[in-house]
Amino acid sequence: MNKIIILVVGMLCAATVSAQVGSDEPESQVVFIKGVYYGLNTESKTAMVAPMEDFRYSGDIIIPSTVTYKNMKYSVTCIGKKAFSGSYEMTSVTIPNSVTNIGESAFSYCSSLTSITIPNGVTSIGKDAFTCCFSLTSITIPNGVTSIGERTFSSCSELTSITIPNGVTSIGERTFSGCSELTSITIPNGVTSIGNDAFSFCYGLKSIDIPNSVTSIGEDAFYCCALTSVTIPNGMTSIGKKSFHGCNTLKSVVIPNSVTSIGKSAFSGCSALTSITMPNSVTSIGDNAFFECSALTSVTIPNSVTNIGKEAFSKCTGLTSIVIPNSMTNIGVGAFMHCSGLTSVTIPNSVTSIGNWAFFFCSGLTSVVIPNSVTNIGEGAFSFCSALTSVTIPSSVTSIADRTFSDCSSLTTLTIPNSVTSIGDWTFSGCKNLTSVTCYATTVPEIGNYGVFEKVENATLYVPKKSKKIYKNNWGKFFKNFQSIK
Repeated sequence: MNKIIILVVGMLCAATVSAQVGSDEPESQVVFIKGVYYGLNTESKTAMVAPMEDFRYSGDIIIPSTVTYKNMKYSVTCIGKKAFSGSYEMTSVTIPNSVTNIGESAFSYCSSLTSITIPNGVTSIGKDAFTCCFSLTSITIPNGVTSIGERTFSSCSELTSITIPNGVTSIGERTFSGCSELTSITIPNGVTSIGNDAFSFCYGLKSIDIPNSVTSIGEDAFYCCALTSVTIPNGMTSIGKKSFHGCNTLKSVVIPNSVTSIGKSAFSGCSALTSITMPNSVTSIGDNAFFECSALTSVTIPNSVTNIGKEAFSKCTGLTSIVIPNSMTNIGVGAFMHCSGLTSVTIPNSVTSIGNWAFFFCSGLTSVVIPNSVTNIGEGAFSFCSALTSVTIPSSVTSIADRTFSDCSSLTTLTIPNSVTSIGDWTFSGCKNLTSVTCYATTVPEIGNYGVFEKVENATLYVPKKSKKIYKNNWGKFFKNFQSIK
């Protein structure tokens, strides 16, 4: 009979003592009894179903509550790590009530296993226990189980229903990831955390009730689910990174007053989301938080928000208007880029900086008033705003960055205040319908080396009379007609 050295299985098989050669612990044998391999512990008189290298089970397997070997009876208490792993021809297995632990990967890749009953005595199910059981359609987890490990049911692509007992307090990472046929699930009130990717790629998951006991939802927790609506529980203080990313059927979201931050890409790709109300408790909207929410027509950003992250509302093509609250001091990089339906925007006096590409390719934007509080307008901030007919640059601005207003092809007039000392490359290039440019700076602003006013040669440049000659020397390659400001 083959012998192997069985390592201590820790909490999963606490009753099974194993040993290395030469240690003081008793050596455990792997024996073959009535078609199943067991690891026997002579001291505790317990047995665990043990893995055997290159051996795979098939058909219907029945595990008894006790086994007898050399006239000694052993109680079967554990399904060991990888005990049945890879037994792709095993169709069913009966587990006795004596078993209290199911080890890591115990039934992983048992692709023909259609159903299994876990006895009430089981308190622990190890990570990957049923991962890639592609034929498993339903399973009931007994009430004694308090935690479900990482990837426990990952890629069980035929699983349509599962009952999570009230004793469970946490759902681990990727626990149900790839359970594409799972349409609904009830999370009990005792659960406080949902791990990263817990339900990712559950393409059929249309509804889920998240209880108020949940205080943490991990990254990508519901990535690409078919959810149509979701209520964030009152216990949540933050919505995690990519929590609902790619839920392209999600139409409405209720965010409670307890939430203070919306994480990076939390709702990105939710292309059916039409509206969202954020409570006054929210202070931060993360990078890409609502990226490509193309059906979003309106959004109210509360006065509590102090930061809108990079590309937070980028490619929200259905968004027609936006009011930025007085609490804001900075509009993030690309915050509203590619919002082609945006026709108007109100920038409050609290804003001091407009980030690079903030309104890039907002092709429906017709006018914008930049308040005197703004000291910095980032690179490409209004580039390709092709419907923009007028813009006022405040006297608080000293430098206009590269490509800030490039390809604003409907812009007809432009006023540059006396405060401006430098203008970057390609800043007004492609503004081909400009007829009048007025620059009040008595000291001619430094300009970039490339295409600052390219394709605007038909415009008349109005400058201070005493600086007209210097402007001709410095800006003559862009303008043919120079006039003095009256």
